[in-house]
Amino acid sequence: MLTGPLPLSELAVHPGIHGLAIGVFDGVHLGHQAVVNSLPASRAALTFEPHPLAVIAPDRVPPRLTTLEQKVAYMRAQGTVTVVAVKFDETLRNMTPAQFVDEIARVFPDLREVAIGEGWSFGKNRAGNADRLAALADKHGFGVNAIAPVMFEGAPVSSTRIREAIAQRNFDFAAKLLGRSYAVTGKVIRGDQRGRTLGFPTANLAEVEQLLPPRGVYACRARLAAHLTRYKAVMNLGARPTFTSNGIDALEVHLLDFDSDLYGQKLWVSDLHWLRNEQAFPDAIALKKQIEEDVARARAVMG
Repeated sequence: MLTGPLPLSELAVHPGIHGLAIGVFDGVHLGHQAVVNSLPASRAALTFEPHPLAVIAPDRVPPRLTTLEQKVAYMRAQGTVTVVAVKFDETLRNMTPAQFVDEIARVFPDLREVAIGEGWSFGKNRAGNADRLAALADKHGFGVNAIAPVMFEGAPVSSTRIREAIAQRNFDFAAKLLGRSYAVTGKVIRGDQRGRTLGFPTANLAEVEQLLPPRGVYACRARLAAHLTRYKAVMNLGARPTFTSNGIDALEVHLLDFDSDLYGQKLWVSDLHWLRNEQAFPDAIALKKQIEEDVARARAVMG
């Protein structure tokens, strides 16, 4: 279940929640999962939308790894009962640590334990830390557990390391930090039908909010958000230089062995494997031949 995003002061009371994980949780990576899984079964996760840096320092806000929809799905996979999204705005930014904890106690009256990453800070001017949270929580009768970072290859698992891996097309390394394959999601819109005329209809994705890898052609798997069946696919990310020179990137996905109407539906694309760089072809015939080779390679790569 998802609540929000709403201002913290407008959240309804959530009785019966004994454990609460608090954090941005972008990526829901192994470190985030350790925070969540430190709590009892009747637990919730409280996250923030948008990313706090979008309000505090917009020029430094990182590209996101997960949409809110994905956060909910990944948190639910960890056994989280409820995900509560708090709207991060100027009011929340200027809330004192004591005010923040008072609101947490109001929303979760049966709370027994809060889990955070040990470096997490909160409140106006980041005045709150794990020790301050523990002191304030004690007045409300719940404890605080600050979870140490999960280490991988000598460094903490972090969203920053995952972003760097994706930018380098190192999807296997990103998956090790995430505990699953990296996935992007978008809404299928009507395109110019060029793929269909070549014999390879594509789903054109819009409203993609997440970090994308560099331009190129990728083998991948794709599924509808509402279904579990995953299809082998070929993804093209780039400006389609054979047909256009406007420099605007498009994200297109050709699902193998699939022939249904996808317009208006959400598509999840995961298990990325780089095939080749984007390139211009002299004509449609040459492009079609290359796509045939891309599809054959994708079948082999995806097994």
